[in-house]
Amino acid sequence: MVPAPAPASLALPSPTPPPDLAAVEAVEEAAGEMPSDPPVVLLTGATGVVGEAVARALRADFHILALRGRRASAHAHAEIPVDLAAPRLGLDSSAWADLAARADVVVHAGGRACFDDNADDFHCVNVSGSRRLAELAHDAGVPLIHISTAFVDHIEAAREAAALLPGDCAARPLTYLESKLAAERAVAASDALVCVVRPSVVMGDTGTGWTPELQAVHGHIKMLLTGVHMSACGPHQRLDMVPRDMLAQAVAALANLAVRDPSRLPARFQACAGIAAPTCEEFARQVADTARGGGLRLAEPEFHDPAKSRLADYPGWTSLPERLRAVLTVQAAGSTTLGAGEVFATSFGGREVPGAPDALTAERALRNLDADVRFVLAGGR
Repeated sequence: MVPAPAPASLALPSPTPPPDLAAVEAVEEAAGEMPSDPPVVLLTGATGVVGEAVARALRADFHILALRGRRASAHAHAEIPVDLAAPRLGLDSSAWADLAARADVVVHAGGRACFDDNADDFHCVNVSGSRRLAELAHDAGVPLIHISTAFVDHIEAAREAAALLPGDCAARPLTYLESKLAAERAVAASDALVCVVRPSVVMGDTGTGWTPELQAVHGHIKMLLTGVHMSACGPHQRLDMVPRDMLAQAVAALANLAVRDPSRLPARFQACAGIAAPTCEEFARQVADTARGGGLRLAEPEFHDPAKSRLADYPGWTSLPERLRAVLTVQAAGSTTLGAGEVFATSFGGREVPGAPDALTAERALRNLDADVRFVLAGGR
């Protein structure tokens, strides 16, 4: 199973002319009570898989000013076009100062996440863009909540395993991880007060599995549902996953803490399942169990750990259909980030952040996976 950060739709690459902040119009408001004078959160990535859920979670307590890329947000109260890849986010000095003056907290959920992007694109948006958001938070004198990935902890193992991937493999998650680690270092080197949120694999919403865009984890659910007899990961590797609404609840709790008592804001928040995370073998078994309820019977796949031997060493590899070899190669690339079965630490269930979610149990983690499988079986988008 391939861990997938949010897709490239979270990127905000389109350059735009400097806007007039005074002319920013409020978008249609959704239902929900809001304080009469709510704090203002500057939010990037508000239309992405993670950012959309974060915007929903923030809406009741904050005035959301979305730093908009290519699409309008359904949950923001107001928007301003920006370009993460440009100096000062594409704003002139006056617009930048006005934006900083409005902020009470900055939440950075935007970035590039396609495993086939090149290093320059990753650096331009993920690293330089994050540095600019830290500069904005510093100039505003407010905290920055920066969403990264838990898999930066596995970067050395991923680097070793990447050497065994086929040379023509288009997916290079190591480049993505390197950009996320560099982004963490960039915001840490700033003078802003920063909380780094490290989520693991982001899945669909709790209970329903709904997501506005399918993630790579859904692609591998689909692959297992076809009855494929091979899975390009180690059976012992843990596939740590968190529902996107659970991650969003944590980010909203951190944002509330940031404006009420910033001195208590943790430097890092691990948004992970931890010991509750299933192994890849347990993942495949749950997919089969859920599929059986829908009338499908799946054979248990054979596992081939690409960190231990090359895909070409799998018996009968060259006789597999070319399309299947390509899919398995991409899966193998993603599995290089999973480590060797280590358990991520988790901040869920702690007391330092009021309103943050409880820790996941193994049973709840499998129920969440069941919901994602059912979402895929129902033809989820």
